[in-house]
Amino acid sequence: MTTTSVLSVSYLVAVLLAGLALWTIRFEFGGKAATRLQWAAPAAFAVLAAAVLLAVSTGKRFELWAAVIVVGLVAGAVAGALKKVNQDHGRQLIRVPPAWDGVGATALLLLLALLRFVTSSLMGRQSSGFGVLAAGATFLAAYIAARFIVVRFYKAPKSIHLDMTHGRDPHRTLAH
Repeated sequence: MTTTSVLSVSYLVAVLLAGLALWTIRFEFGGKAATRLQWAAPAAFAVLAAAVLLAVSTGKRFELWAAVIVVGLVAGAVAGALKKVNQDHGRQLIRVPPAWDGVGATALLLLLALLRFVTSSLMGRQSSGFGVLAAGATFLAAYIAARFIVVRFYKAPKSIHLDMTHGRDPHRTLAH
């Protein structure tokens, strides 16, 4: 395989992973109860998509990437801390009210991955070598991961118990 085809496959893998992140976060958009694994999947797919984009980035800007990781983690932690969370401790289901921030972040990540694939693989445009696209993807992945970590390990254990059914919105006000 040539370097160009390896890059094209890598960009396509990043698009697939970002698409999976968007697909797996759909429960949050509807405010439906989801398992802990379902909560972890979007963050894992987003981090993997960003890692692929970082690995094949032509612009190796480590200081920029480190800065966006820190800013993304802080922004995601704040967003996670502001969420109202309920958990069914017996069924290990977690629910937040319908939210746009996670869906928006994963949609932007998918858009960045598609942009890289289309411009580099289909249009043949050479990267300018600044690593900005990979930095944007890294910020979004850090944001999504930090939100998950705060919701799962900080907010959910302290939340009140509500009886929930998997994949359903119990139509109750989230109290915590």
